[in-house]
Amino acid sequence: MTPVHDCHKMTKRLLDLLEAANEDRDSQIQDVEELLDQRGDILPNIQPPFTEEEQKLGREIHLMNQEIEQHLQKLSRAVKEDLQEVKVKKKTMSKYANPYEALQTDGVFYDKRN
Repeated sequence: MTPVHDCHKMTKRLLDLLEAANEDRDSQIQDVEELLDQRGDILPNIQPPFTEEEQKLGREIHLMNQEIEQHLQKLSRAVKEDLQEVKVKKKTMSKYANPYEALQTDGVFYDKRN
């Protein structure tokens, strides 16, 4: 198999993985990283001249890459939202644990005579 065929196969697997509704996002991210690394190893081996079939596969790879990019951005936004939610929960829990921690002492009067 040529490197173009291998890259097409890896790209298809990556797109299928991202399109699958996976509740375990950590394992999905790990699998995506592995496939991206494997595909990254194949990319330097792709050298011209290309046959008609390889050019067709290249166009398909390009279209799949656009879809993969959208899925990765969606996944990234979901992770960022979860991190933001955790920060808010952490801040809220610390306020319940120590409610007087954030009190301001603005406007305190000091008597100079004593």
